[in-house]
Order: sequence, then structure tokens, then C-alpha cells
Amino acid sequence: MNQVVDLTTGSLTGDPARSGDLPPLRVLIGLEGLALGGCPINALQLGRTLRSRGHEVSVFAIDEDVKVSLLPFAESCGFSPVILPTTAGIVARARQIRALAARAEADVVHVFGPWLGPAASIAAASRRHQGAVVTNWTMENVFYTPRHTPMIVGTNDLATELRARHPGPVWLMEPPVDLEADAPDHARGRVFRGELGLDDDHVVAVLVSRVDSHMKTESMRYAIEACARIRDPLFRFVIVGDGDAFAEMNALADAVNQRLGWQAVLLPGARHDPRPAYDAADIALGMGGSALRALAHSKPLVVLGENGFARTFSADTRDYFYEAGFFGDSPEPDPVAHLTGEIQALLKLRDRGSLGRYGLNEVRERFGLEIMSQHLEAIYRQTLTSLPGAARRLGAAGNVTARTVVHELRRALPSHA
Repeated sequence: MNQVVDLTTGSLTGDPARSGDLPPLRVLIGLEGLALGGCPINALQLGRTLRSRGHEVSVFAIDEDVKVSLLPFAESCGFSPVILPTTAGIVARARQIRALAARAEADVVHVFGPWLGPAASIAAASRRHQGAVVTNWTMENVFYTPRHTPMIVGTNDLATELRARHPGPVWLMEPPVDLEADAPDHARGRVFRGELGLDDDHVVAVLVSRVDSHMKTESMRYAIEACARIRDPLFRFVIVGDGDAFAEMNALADAVNQRLGWQAVLLPGARHDPRPAYDAADIALGMGGSALRALAHSKPLVVLGENGFARTFSADTRDYFYEAGFFGDSPEPDPVAHLTGEIQALLKLRDRGSLGRYGLNEVRERFGLEIMSQHLEAIYRQTLTSLPGAARRLGAAGNVTARTVVHELRRALPSHA
């Protein structure tokens, strides 16, 4: 029996061992930028694992100026991405992707980033036996991808919403975790703590994240302010990352530290390898893929979101996160007080280690990279066996092209107030 994916639950059925009996696939992975972050890390790890399973994988990325580039990580995964120009209209971008797909003789063009979906779909539509797949691991659905293009989202809630409006296949696939690379390493954590002047008496909360104004800094701001309310001379909050809001967050941390009279909040910047930061934590904060990696390091976790959302991962909250994803946006009337309470509850917990071990076991059961790569391979094979006819694909691609070109032309015209 071949391996398939249940569209309702997103779970695998069948015998994954039989995948070796099938011909290898040729996959072109597309990344929407060069910034090192959770989504491109996951994409590259999946690509590396697919290669280890015998498939041919190549990568492209859209050029951009970034503070922390993904290229060293890509190289460590065995990839040298082709860099495409920053700006291009949808027709030009589709031609670029089509040329790369032709060079790679790709069966599947898989873009990680929804705004690349229309161009990838158009590029694949012109080839009879080539399919496009779009992964959207943001926390909001998009509805501008061609109707028949398969979409991958990261939560049950998003999948349910998308299936109601997107006639093409919709797959549920959470971000994976590399359980070997992200295995706990206490020695590595001690080195990181030593670099920051932290000893065994300090209780350290760590957040590994891009320090970006989009989606990230709201919860960071609340966490920094929470340190002022906790007022524990042995408590430290460490933000590992960089981005367009780094100066703002650093200034806020300095203000809190001055009020307290000690360095409670530390921003050491980004690390190409953030694993020592996870290892150094007594408590982790995070969202999305970063939250899952914290669990893989066996750390008690407070999941962050927007509007003051903060919730500790535990047996009582697990079902929520498996439905909604490792994120939330339910509003809190006093976000700082709410987050302070979540952190203080963990500070008072006598056996934080047991909560960390529980999270690690959950990740091993559900989010391992090998399991997810099998899931992705099954998605590719089902995509290729259920491609719509050429006329339908080209018609849908043409419709999206026309609408996008009109939109681009309108944006290029001078506005008249």
C-alpha cells in the first residue's frame, strides 16, 4: 500500500517503508527571502532530509538585504541557493522560476512563502507533469493562489478555514523539528551562560526570535516589562536575535535595567547557531518553529502571540496548540500582568524538568523531521497523481496573471488625491 495523507487530519496512513520502491522525485524549493528564520530553516532541513531519502533537491531564494543571512545555514545543509533579483513582476518571476525548474527537471516546485505562490503556479502550469505546492506557515490564510494549487498550512484552524474557500488540495503540516540537531546539550548551554556572565544561581528565560516589528516586538515588549514586575535579582531574560526593531528593544531593555538596578534583560544579538541559547534556558518563550525547537531542547515553554496572548505548554493546553498552532491572538486586558503570571508560575514550579520532558516527548511523537519529510513526500506524490488538466491549470494561471498585472499597473500609476 502506498503512503497517503488524510486530508481531514493531516495524518499519514499506509507504509512509509514502501516509499523506497517508488522513483525518486526532483524538487525545486523556493524561499521568499534571505533572512535566517524559522520557515527557511524548516524548508532547508526538509530539503536536506528529502535528499537523504534519495530525492534530488535544489533551492532558490529571493535576494534581499538582511542582518543575518540564511546562506551559511543553507551551506551547512548542502545547498547553494540560486539568488533571484529582489524585484520582478509576476510574469518575470514566473519565467525565472520556470527556467530554474527546467534546469533541474523538477517534478515539483515547492515555495515556502505565500506571495511566491502565484508565480510558482504559473511557472509549473506550462509543463504537463510538473506541480506547484505552496506552504504558508504564517498565522493568516491567503486566497490569491490559483484555485487548483495545493496549499500547506500549519494549523487545523487555518486548514478548516482555507478548505471552505480554496477548491484545490489543502494539507495540514506543522513545522518540523530536527530532533538530532536540536537535542538537549547541557554543556553547550553552560558555555553560553558563561559568555553572558550567568551562573548556576541565575534563572534564565530565553527567547530566540527575529527582532522584527512585524508580529514579534509586541510580545517582546511585554516580556521585557514583565521583568520589571518580577523584580528578582537572579532572574534574567535573554533575547537572541536581530532585526529592524533591535535598537528599539535594546533601548527598552536598558530602561528596565536602569529601573531595576541590574542587568535583568540581555540582548546579545543573533547567532547563526542558536542551539546553545535554548540549552542555556531554564524557561523558554517563543512562537511557531522557535517554540517547537525549545520543546525539543526539553524546556518548559510559554507560547507567545499577539494582543497579549501567552500560554504555557502543558498537558492541559496541548490540545489548543495542536488545533490553533503555537501562537494565539486572544486579547488580554493587562498583557504584562498576564505574561508575568505565566512566568512566575514556572519560576515557582518545583520540578520544571518534568514539564520540559513532557514537551520533548510530545515533539518526538508529532513533529520529528523524518516523520514530516515522509509526510511531504506523500504530498508531492499525491499532487503529481492528481494534477488538473492542462487547460484548467493554464486557465487558472492566466486568470491570476491578469489580475496581478492589473494590480501591479495600478500600484505603478501616480495617485491622485
